[in-house]
This record gives sequence, structure tokens and C-alpha cells, in this order.
Amino acid sequence: MIQAKPKECSNCKKITVLWTSNPKLCKICSTYLKSQGNISSPKQRSPIIGKVSKGKIKSVSDRMLVSLREYRLVRDVYMDEHTICEHPECSSPSTELHHKKGRIGNLLTDSRYFCALCHDHHEWSEKNPILAKELGLSMDRLSKD
Repeated sequence: MIQAKPKECSNCKKITVLWTSNPKLCKICSTYLKSQGNISSPKQRSPIIGKVSKGKIKSVSDRMLVSLREYRLVRDVYMDEHTICEHPECSSPSTELHHKKGRIGNLLTDSRYFCALCHDHHEWSEKNPILAKELGLSMDRLSKD
């Protein structure tokens, strides 16, 4: 086992094994100065060695933000034009937009596959996909329509 060579503490000037290397402090001085707030703890490092973390990861990418801005505009126009639920047996006001083929890629803003529904029928169409397809409220994502 290799032992560290004793060196001089920059605070108390005792020759001892150093606890921190920058500044060069013994265990007693390091503990005392940290408790007084005179020295700070080292920066938190990311799991990749040598990289200092820069903060939180964005929840939405810049590219997705652009798509969502465009989607909001298209969605608002569609909802203004379709004020009544599009379920065949309903006459309630539409409150939610259902994506018949999903929201992946260009389908997010493709109004051909939008369906304005009330909350109850939107929930129903998500829970009953086979019946929703029979009524034309949903579609297979891979279909050519």
C-alpha cells in the first residue's frame, strides 16, 4: 500500500498528510474552513469523467419547440372550424383534438388526420381503438390513406 508523503498545510503550516490538494489543507483545516464557508466544495461532475455538468437537460428540444409552435397554430384553426364533437352520436362542444394516426413526425401538424372531440369521446376513442376505427375516429398509422 502506498502512503502519501507528508506536506505542509497552507493554513496551519503543520507538516502532515494533506486532505485537499487545492488549496493544500490538512483534514482539520479543511473541515473547519468548509464549515465557516471560507472554501467551497468542488463542482459537481457529470458521470462522464472530466466533464462539469452544465445544468438540467431540456425537456423539449429546440426542433420540437418549432414543431409545437406550428402545431398550436394549426390546431387552433381546426378547433375554431370544428366546434361540435365529431363523434357520430354526440352534439357536445368539442374540447380536445384527437390525432387519428398519431402525432409522430409530420402527423403532428397534418390536419387531414385531426378529429375534434369532447373529452368523454376522446377518452373513449383512446380506450376502444377497434371501435374507434370502425367509426372513423382512428386509423392505422401505417395505412396509405
